Amino acid sequence: MDFALTAEHEALQRTLRTFFEKEAPHSLIAELDREERFPTELYQKMADIGLCGVTIAEEYGGSAADEISVCIVAEEMARAAACLVYAHAPTVTFCARGIQQFGTREQMQRLLPAIAAGRMRLAMGLSEPDAGSDLTHLSTRAARDGDDYVVNGQKIFTTGADTADYIFAFVRTAPASSARSLSILLVPRDAPGVTVRTLRKLSGQAVHTCEVFLDDVRVPAANLLGEEGNGLPLIFDLLDGERILLGANGCGIAQGALDLALRHADERRQFGQRIADFQAVGHTLADMAVEIDAARLLVWRAAWKKQHGLPCSMDASMAKIAGTRAATRCAERGMQILGGYSYMVEYGMERYYREAKLTEIVGGTNEIQRNIILRHLRAGLDG
Repeated sequence: MDFALTAEHEALQRTLRTFFEKEAPHSLIAELDREERFPTELYQKMADIGLCGVTIAEEYGGSAADEISVCIVAEEMARAAACLVYAHAPTVTFCARGIQQFGTREQMQRLLPAIAAGRMRLAMGLSEPDAGSDLTHLSTRAARDGDDYVVNGQKIFTTGADTADYIFAFVRTAPASSARSLSILLVPRDAPGVTVRTLRKLSGQAVHTCEVFLDDVRVPAANLLGEEGNGLPLIFDLLDGERILLGANGCGIAQGALDLALRHADERRQFGQRIADFQAVGHTLADMAVEIDAARLLVWRAAWKKQHGLPCSMDASMAKIAGTRAATRCAERGMQILGGYSYMVEYGMERYYREAKLTEIVGGTNEIQRNIILRHLRAGLDG
């Protein structure tokens, strides 16, 4: 077994660490979140160095990066700021992948180059007020009418919808009793009948999370992704990748918390010595490093399996749990190490603390991930 990153992966890590430390300092992120202002200029800089094309084939302007590289991008971005993840991930690591895997040639030619160049963004329209983890109970309806679908319903927790070009909407195109009742439509955000309401939230305020109301919205049938009725398997396929990336995001938050806590503990002096020299603090830092490294290895294992076309659903769930749990635990420990300074916005630890918890909830709660793991374990017993 080879646990070493390639020279290319290490170079990517160094490049991104340098880029984000220069272009996304804590002071800028705090300002963007405080003003609830989308990071337009920074997002374009990210596109200019290729970050918006990492999941896109070269023929469409991307770099077709391998799965480990995509995880490195996700981790370094999360270490910098959740708002950058919220701006980037729905479009690049979910919707663009869906278009590339299941879209028509025309859809790929029209959309993917614009995504890779940073000119186009999409928002994920999956959850509804009465359907979150259980996507089979979605009620948003799309009825075929000639060359269009007429869409009615409501989506919630649709991050970036107010600035997106399209809503990647999971809709019902047949009665719930049908095995092929769910489909995916690319709904133009500016189409008549689309209303977007922003929601106040705890972290990543620079990218708004929204409620989307769809009232007799006419969407061209050409905007159907894949075949009508095959939405559920398409979403489940994409969710494995999303969960791996959420694990990587968790590792990024955890690493940011550790780096900040370590610097503080090495500089802060009490009772005549650095607080890092107190065993309780030193052991806490060591435990944070162990937990991050263990989670990162699970993330990379899941990514390696996905890269090689191997079954990875259980691995993706494990990676998601491990990475996101590391985020919340390390952010909490970092708060304790910084003490009173942890509550001060200028130091940045409070932001990691706020950002961490969401990673355990989105993409299928960690309780849902445990259900998936148990199902695979039981299948192994049957085998």
